Amino acid sequence: MKVRWMESSLRLRITPGELAALQAGQAIRESALFPGGWSVALQSGAESVLHSDTPGALTLTLSSCELAELAQPQTEGVYVTTEHYKFFVEKDFPCAHPRPKEAQESTATFAPPSGFAQRHKTLCS
Repeated sequence: MKVRWMESSLRLRITPGELAALQAGQAIRESALFPGGWSVALQSGAESVLHSDTPGALTLTLSSCELAELAQPQTEGVYVTTEHYKFFVEKDFPCAHPRPKEAQESTATFAPPSGFAQRHKTLCS
């Protein structure tokens, strides 16, 4: 899972294997061993919830409806906005623009849905 922290949002990109784990009722986690550390867990449940039991540790729960939507082949992600936070869970697709060899990642990705490259090429121009 790739994690992007912003001041008012949390963006997670997941692989096909991680989506399969969520569908099987398993939580997925990512953490870093920086001083003080941080971790984020993603799981499925009855409703969308973002909570923290300890400093630097977040757990995000996707509702069963959001998980079902995310599993659809044409869905690129699910986006939840509340009064206090925004979180995005997106499928990880191959990069739509060229990247240096040093920046290449070796994770599994989803097959892009139709029109993906055209939409993202426009955004990168």
